[in-house]
Amino acid sequence: MQKYVVRDYQKGFEEDQVRIGLEVARNWIWPYAYNLADLLQLHAQPDFDPTTRHYCFLGTEMVGYMFSVIMPSESGVVSTANLDFPRMMPGHEQAAELLVQRAFETLKRRGVSRVVGRVTTMCPGDIRLAERVGFSISDWGYKVYYSYDMKWGRLNLPGGASEEVDPQTDLDECAQIAARWYRRPPEWCRALLVEWHEAGLITHLGVREDGKLVAACMAAPNAVRPSTAAVYYIYTPDECGLRPMLARVVDKCVDRGIHNVIADLVNEHRQYEPVYQELGFKKAADWARCEKALT
Repeated sequence: MQKYVVRDYQKGFEEDQVRIGLEVARNWIWPYAYNLADLLQLHAQPDFDPTTRHYCFLGTEMVGYMFSVIMPSESGVVSTANLDFPRMMPGHEQAAELLVQRAFETLKRRGVSRVVGRVTTMCPGDIRLAERVGFSISDWGYKVYYSYDMKWGRLNLPGGASEEVDPQTDLDECAQIAARWYRRPPEWCRALLVEWHEAGLITHLGVREDGKLVAACMAAPNAVRPSTAAVYYIYTPDECGLRPMLARVVDKCVDRGIHNVIADLVNEHRQYEPVYQELGFKKAADWARCEKALT
């Protein structure tokens, strides 16, 4: 192996981290990576922990990075950390284990006894790496991505039961619905929805019964690859509300020139997987949980 060096975070690493994150993610089914403004804001937070951010160099060139987040326990005793697997530039994947081992050493010194993470078929290299470094992988399919390609055409379903929500009057109700998806407080969800509306949406839909919103979803383009869109949240009490919302999402994506839309099925929304299949959505990726005891 070439002479790689692992360093902990130093101010000024952000631009290279963004460069690597974008390069690694750009061909994923659903690419996600920090932009520079968001990363700088994250690193400026009072709880930012630079000792859990690790960077791999070959000479003076940054070729990879990874980070973890130590989770506080109710008793105040540190025991668990969430770990994101390394992102490595092409040709340098063999150095990923050096980053993982540095993370393990750091977390053990900090009193962490258990590390948890996620792997996905979207990134098969992470699965192989997790197995090599001793993670147990379980619960495949707890979350799945379904994809619909706009070249397959419109869904030819009536979408009239769904309507565009009014951001001036409906966001409180939407936030209550989104809270079921994100499992976060409605106030947090409302702030997020405001951000999405300001950034630009494809559609934000709702289904009403007796004038009250009972189902809602929002679709927006991917920040890394705008030709791909996602349903960022979707909740419906039954499939009667699901079908018209999905039909309207596909229509809006076709009209916007979007190439494909990704639907994230997780938690109780997994029950609607047969509906997505019937409408022509194809499974694009599976997710699993993984964990390792640090001894």
